[in-house]
Amino acid sequence: MAPVQIRSDSGINVVSADEGKMSISIDFGTTFSGVAYGSSRISGGQIQQILTWPGSVETYRKIPTCLLYDEGGQILAWGLEAKHTALPNTYRCEWFKLFLEPRALRDDSAIDPRLPQLPPGKRAFDLIVDFLSCLWEYAKEQITRDIGAVADLASADVWLTVPAAWDAKGCDLMREAAIHAGLVHSSRAGDTQWRNRLHIITEPEAAAVHCAHLTDLHHLQPSQNFVVCDAGGGTVDLAVYKIIGQMENLEIAEIAARSGSNTGSLFLDLRFRELVKTLLADHPAHLDPASLAYFMHSFSETEKLDYAGTQDDDNMFHFTCFNVEDPDDPTVGLMDGQLSIPGALMRREVFSQVMTCIQQVLALIEDQLSKVDQRVDALLLVGGFAGSEYLKQRVEEQFGSRIRVIARPADADTATLRGAARYGLARRPLVASVIAPRSYIMKARRRYIVKLPAEQEDWHKRPAYIRNNDAGYPICENRRYLVQKGAIIRKGQRLTTKFCKFSQSVQDSSFVAVLYTSESDKIMRYNDEGETTELCKWTVDLSSLPAFQQNALMGQSSGFYTEFEIGLELDSAEVRGILLYNNQEWGRSVLSSMLLNQAEHCIQSHFRFLKLTLLAVRLTMNCYIVYRLSWLSTKARVNFEWYYYRTGTIR
Repeated sequence: MAPVQIRSDSGINVVSADEGKMSISIDFGTTFSGVAYGSSRISGGQIQQILTWPGSVETYRKIPTCLLYDEGGQILAWGLEAKHTALPNTYRCEWFKLFLEPRALRDDSAIDPRLPQLPPGKRAFDLIVDFLSCLWEYAKEQITRDIGAVADLASADVWLTVPAAWDAKGCDLMREAAIHAGLVHSSRAGDTQWRNRLHIITEPEAAAVHCAHLTDLHHLQPSQNFVVCDAGGGTVDLAVYKIIGQMENLEIAEIAARSGSNTGSLFLDLRFRELVKTLLADHPAHLDPASLAYFMHSFSETEKLDYAGTQDDDNMFHFTCFNVEDPDDPTVGLMDGQLSIPGALMRREVFSQVMTCIQQVLALIEDQLSKVDQRVDALLLVGGFAGSEYLKQRVEEQFGSRIRVIARPADADTATLRGAARYGLARRPLVASVIAPRSYIMKARRRYIVKLPAEQEDWHKRPAYIRNNDAGYPICENRRYLVQKGAIIRKGQRLTTKFCKFSQSVQDSSFVAVLYTSESDKIMRYNDEGETTELCKWTVDLSSLPAFQQNALMGQSSGFYTEFEIGLELDSAEVRGILLYNNQEWGRSVLSSMLLNQAEHCIQSHFRFLKLTLLAVRLTMNCYIVYRLSWLSTKARVNFEWYYYRTGTIR
């Protein structure tokens, strides 16, 4: 592809190597998933969505996040076909994204017992890999078919959305699953940066990018603030943004720590399913998987969104039966090929959960507004549950006097999907700054020196940590704090720490730093403050740095020191590590708690070999984790046996 000249802000013509490059977004949702894509060379740069899917002649903006396995763990169907296929001795798996929710990763008992049974030998991680693989292979075929040419998908940037409430561990597992599923891979010889084509973005950030471009709907202007409430199937996420710059060169900035919780509308679907199973207990013809899926689809797409509160008590909710040969039974509402349920019964057994869900959404919005000491000009409802009239009504009642515009933008149900694709298509940071979702603390192994000069506060609080370095300057050995939770971080901003490594010989070129995170709001200046969680061990080879090579050539028998800097770049969902020397970048890597692109059996059986190999790779930063996956004993709950799995802690 020939280089294209574009005009920069300074008026100088520069060459854009990424002009025309494909940007593909995947919204992997708890209940529904979708794919969008765009390129400056396709449809005038407009975002396109995949609308045709296996298993239907109709068009769908999203498809069920669903897999169907046989008894041996082989995939029989996915998406719409898996949702609507009924076969004996099979496992229909849905909602497995909830296994990556932070509480579920930390505590087995926090896993919702209503989640479907996993096939024998399968973990939730495996299901995510399987679904993403199916979705991606079909998406590549469909994109090529839609644009009428062979698309360069091997070098495309891929954007994957995650909930705002997820911690670093969940994001890391999602990244690892996407790589295992083949969403990105090396496209040519010498392509060492292929992992960087996979981008993780939070759902409210992606939705905010979509909403900010729809100025005709909510009339937002530069310097105005808006809240994005992304109410989906499994989670509700919120964030507050300010529009900065001019609208023709739009940027937004996060101005309050985002929040979220598992209060999605999926749990209403589960309540409805239990009610149907109770009413039709004596009519099993209507309880096969296909019939239940038919009832659930009707409820999720229509009645759940149209519910208006207690005024519906006197109405009847009608659901067409998939199996029309079963005889009528007026005692349970089976009449003329329909299941009819009184509104009062629906409110008591199903929609009482709506009240709870909406109250939690309102509380999240209140909490978000309390973090902002500025006027909020708009509150934008996006996500599948944003289509609920009752939710919008309650939001308007509680916040209408404080917020001028409360609206559902166009394409509200796919705002996250379309916003992520637009972000990638822009080829620049549309979100200028974010709020650090957690604290980050860097520690080095004891034989490495961190050059943090001792300050008066250190002498007062931790005098035992202070010693003189070889040059006679007092340094504080245990002050490793990099960024505090809630700090405003500019996109691309580097948070750096100076290090000085002592090498006994030329072969001693590896530096190992350990990155920790903390969810505490407390300002932690020292290593011994607050609870921290190890994110990764980061191994950096320094042998190509000019200072190291120069010292090595001098052949100092007593050893030598190499000075350098370690930098972090943070965005809403990922952390990138950077090796710096004399303000120049010498290497970078996305920091992850998983050893990327290594199969589990390799980690277990060849860990010692891999560790030695990684230490020898020049200017490459890899994170590794030894993790265990344990199947716990089955437990009987709600007349089913559910398997639990647990991801072990970092070692």
